Amino acid sequence: MTFAVLPFQAQEDDPQALKVAKATAEVVTAGLERSTVWAHVVSRQSVQQAVTHVVGVRDLANALHVHFLVRGTVSRTPSGYNVDTLMVDGATERTLGTQTLHVAPDAVMPRWRFDVDDANSELLRTALEVEVARIADKPVEALDVRDLAFRAYMYWGTHRGLEPKKAYDVATDLLARALAVAPDDRLALYLTARVNLCDCVMAWSQDIEAQKKIGTAALDKYLRIDPWSATALMEKAEIFQLRGQMEEMVTVLEQVRARDPENPLVSLGKAQALFRLGRPAEALALTEPIRDRELYFHANVLVLDAAARYALADYETAARLAREAASQMSEDELRQPIDGPVRLLLAAAEAKLGHLDRAAAAMAEFRSSVPQATTITALRSWIYPTSELYGFEPLFDGLRLAGVKD
Repeated sequence: MTFAVLPFQAQEDDPQALKVAKATAEVVTAGLERSTVWAHVVSRQSVQQAVTHVVGVRDLANALHVHFLVRGTVSRTPSGYNVDTLMVDGATERTLGTQTLHVAPDAVMPRWRFDVDDANSELLRTALEVEVARIADKPVEALDVRDLAFRAYMYWGTHRGLEPKKAYDVATDLLARALAVAPDDRLALYLTARVNLCDCVMAWSQDIEAQKKIGTAALDKYLRIDPWSATALMEKAEIFQLRGQMEEMVTVLEQVRARDPENPLVSLGKAQALFRLGRPAEALALTEPIRDRELYFHANVLVLDAAARYALADYETAARLAREAASQMSEDELRQPIDGPVRLLLAAAEAKLGHLDRAAAAMAEFRSSVPQATTITALRSWIYPTSELYGFEPLFDGLRLAGVKD
């Protein structure tokens, strides 16, 4: 996927609006540039040169050799500024998606960077759907390595109407074809790692350890090709998390932070590691800047904060945050051993507060989704290693108070 971010427009007589326009365009560009495994982004200098000589969407796309153009307009509102962004298909001049970001009048970058990052993720998803639709009627044999990887990702991520296990099989077949064509293709290696290191938690996996080995091998090869890739290093951190190597996880995340100091996923990952190392107050300090942001992983932040509050014996806050986190999750997520333990945390916190009726209600909700895990022993083995609550012994003390047997 190829992108060019055009200069964002604002009224010339409003210096603050011009400042917001320039800063937001820079952050959008930088965010897309961090997604190098997915996309190529034309430099700001090349864009500036092109817009002084070329007019018209199609001509600009051709001059810059890109498929997608991102444009933005800043307008004043009573409570600050709105930044309206849109993405255009350069070949068809069709608008593919629009978003509005509100900026408070006293906001300075990178305070609203989190919102821009979410917008960038949406841009990438939309562009990916366009790319996959473009090749929808092509037989597999006619696809190049990038198209094979794009199609694989869509099957893995959305299932495309298939059962999850069948979608996984289709995705892995497509990735195997991609790596047969280009063994060092970074996107195919990255997706092979993602598919096998993430979906191995699903109930239909026949050999979790085999999947982990495939994913780890693909990631190690990626990092040999691009040892400073922030994207791949985040996956490496997850491998250490799976293995329980929290100090090593922190070391890798600090390498990512050196390249991308404002990345909220780095803050969350390091906070998870510090919590597992028995340092809940430090974990809370890291999540505080992102706690009130409506990020796509907001529920994970709430779970971690709830667990840290529980570890600090603030059971009332822990119960409130755990209940809020569960409300943001789907029933399918609550059945899984990564997110589902939040209901256990709620039950344990309520039991610690002496609210045994509420604790029983939380356990009843949990058991309706996960009927097979009825004892402390079963729960220990059910919770997955990347869950915030994996190996958290105080959780089980609270569950005993809630009436769960060993």
